[in-house]
Amino acid sequence: MTQSMSRRTVLGLGLSAAFGPGLGGFADAPVPDLHQQLLALAATQEARRRARFEAISTPTQLDGLKASLRASFLEMLGGMPGAQGPPAARITGRISGDGYTVDRVLFESFPGFQVSGLVYRPAGDATAHPGVLSPCGHSEVGKAHETYQTLHINLAKRGFVVLTYDPVGQGERSQFWDASRGRSRFDLSCGEHCVLGNPLYLLGMSFARYRIWDAIRALDYLISLPGVDAARIGCVGNSGGGNLTAYLAAVDDRVRVPVIGCYITALPRRMANRIQEDPSSDPEQDPHGFVSRGIDHAGLLALIAPRPALLCSAEKDFFPIAGTRATFAEAKRLYAIAGAEDRIGMTVAPGPHGLSRPLREAAYAWFDHWLKGKPRDAQAPEVAVSPRDPAELRASPDGQVNGATRSRPFLPMAWEQYRNRPPRPRVELKTLLRSDAGEIDFRLHDEAAGTREGRHLVLLVNGNEAPAWGKERALIDALAAGAHAVTSIDPRGVGSLRVPLKSRGDRYEDPLSGVEENLAYNAFLVGESLVAMRVADVLAAVARLSPANGRPGRPIVLCGRRDSALVVLLAAAIEPRITSVAIEDGLLSFMPLFAPEGLAINAASLLPGLLRDFGDLPDVLAALSPRPVLAAACRGSLGRELPAVRTVEDAFTAKPATLIEWLGAGG
Repeated sequence: MTQSMSRRTVLGLGLSAAFGPGLGGFADAPVPDLHQQLLALAATQEARRRARFEAISTPTQLDGLKASLRASFLEMLGGMPGAQGPPAARITGRISGDGYTVDRVLFESFPGFQVSGLVYRPAGDATAHPGVLSPCGHSEVGKAHETYQTLHINLAKRGFVVLTYDPVGQGERSQFWDASRGRSRFDLSCGEHCVLGNPLYLLGMSFARYRIWDAIRALDYLISLPGVDAARIGCVGNSGGGNLTAYLAAVDDRVRVPVIGCYITALPRRMANRIQEDPSSDPEQDPHGFVSRGIDHAGLLALIAPRPALLCSAEKDFFPIAGTRATFAEAKRLYAIAGAEDRIGMTVAPGPHGLSRPLREAAYAWFDHWLKGKPRDAQAPEVAVSPRDPAELRASPDGQVNGATRSRPFLPMAWEQYRNRPPRPRVELKTLLRSDAGEIDFRLHDEAAGTREGRHLVLLVNGNEAPAWGKERALIDALAAGAHAVTSIDPRGVGSLRVPLKSRGDRYEDPLSGVEENLAYNAFLVGESLVAMRVADVLAAVARLSPANGRPGRPIVLCGRRDSALVVLLAAAIEPRITSVAIEDGLLSFMPLFAPEGLAINAASLLPGLLRDFGDLPDVLAALSPRPVLAAACRGSLGRELPAVRTVEDAFTAKPATLIEWLGAGG
């Protein structure tokens, strides 16, 4: 028998004390699915932000808004390192072209952390030129993509010095390169960004922090070059490069003229379409709280005002053009308040996402006007160029900076930098798990009725990375034979409550481009997490299944495997009515996520700030003590002695006697 339970029908479950008010109500209307709950929360937060922006009417108020946005944005990223002057750099080769030259360069954004780049210069002209920084969008060959070559050669031939570079995880900066196969173990478009960026949420940081720092150090290098006028600096990027251009210009006013390609929209609209249209992982574009903190893309443009900024957009982009137009209108009003209404522009090209020729030509004209003083209506036709083979543009000897150049691997470096930070006060798990995202919703499935008092009630928590517990009939039959009651639960977004959408990912739970991964990023944008939402669902189920009025009942055992293992551990850590826990095939520590080889983990299995504010999984297990825990076939190491935790090699789904014996021994 399946039982439904939602926030609307939770009566007397005792959850108000654990999670605060708002769990009452008795209407029988269906609960919106997880996707719709997140969109509804985003709409509320967007309305609040828009009202705040609309209240700005004077330059002084605008300055106050910008100061607040900047502080929130930097805190959201995890702070930025201090300025260090020009980075260590060297030229590894030079190419002569028709009216331009290209220097292949390596520079360090952190000591020993190499960035591969190219410097395009006008040929034979020793005068000081405007400089343009050009962070690349998603491309397996990074800076060597034909579109970017065309853009950069044209800018050089027009009298600009251009520095472009590979983003970490792309081009020559793969962090997971398999030399025997000549490819990344993930992919060099978005896959590596997922593996590099997801662990940083646990540290209360964003992958964007490191992406922005690369750009800041690239800017330091560009303005140090001879023949570059540091007072005339532009930045242009598309897609992921447009994202970086907006970020960089928002935090570094040395960028006098940004051109932002195929990125600016309104995030709630992007949340609505990303699963169906562009499910690839981009954790740098999804900092925790980007919408809930009242920033969004309009906030980035507010931080850029009154500097001249051009939005280059595509009519059929997966960054919704309606959101682009709405955000542009907001920004234009703020620019007008700053007395600079003519300094923000927008051009829209027909067709899909991409820095098409009309957008490139709009960028040339914008730079010509604002950095070189040419008339605003002057035409800037693109000249035909011949892109080079990516191998010709390699800055490192073997085409990978982590190879012969021996650049530091990213993940261990990020962990080391985090460990060197001053410690923070510890936060209670209950506080970290507080969730206001929509309505509690779960489904209970009666798998076996217990036939003897004193036996356990085993609550099997379903996840998306393993088959439903109801299919494990050998395990359920063994529990039933021992007179234990067995119930399984689908929390939000799981099993019978899966969101009815499909992505281009191979699986719903694909950690690189699945439906659930994108739901998790949407949750991060609105300051939530799927982990916290599912813990709330499980706690509601525990309250529902516990006897009322303090009567004694069966001991409650929570079971979870793979992705539901974390949900089970966190729920039990804050709910004393749970008497014991059994997990299978889960992580015992998050430390493997920071190893050089990397580990793909679905963002749905991350609680932002957990490592920073509370601790690792052994700390969560310690919070359960002295209640017993069975950890079967789990990955990683506890790293310390926890007497209440019993670890076994065999999965109890394959060997039910392991779980039965543990329960009989007091589990």
